[in-house]
Amino acid sequence: MTHASRIEKVMSLSEQEFAATIARLDPHSVSADGTYNFLLDSGSVSVTYTPLPGVTLGGLMALPRACVALDFEDTTEVSRASFLKRFEFTFQRGGG
Repeated sequence: MTHASRIEKVMSLSEQEFAATIARLDPHSVSADGTYNFLLDSGSVSVTYTPLPGVTLGGLMALPRACVALDFEDTTEVSRASFLKRFEFTFQRGGG
C-alpha cells in the first residue's frame, strides 16, 4: 500500500551543514528553495530545511536549529523505512 506521510525533525545544524550532509546522502540532489527531492524505489520524498531560532546553552554555547520535514509521496512502508534509515545514518554525529 502506498500513501503520503510527513515526518518532522528538529535538528541542530546550519543550512550550510545541512546542504553538505544532504550532498553525502545523494550527490545529485538539487535544492529548490531549501527543498531536496529524491526518487525512491516506490514514490518520492521531499526534504525541506526551515531555520528556527537558535538556542544558547549555559549562556556560552549558541547552537543553530532547524525544522527538517520529510514529505513522502506514493511510497511503500519499506521505501520510507529504507530512506529514513539512510537519512538518519548520514546525519548521525559522533560524540565523545
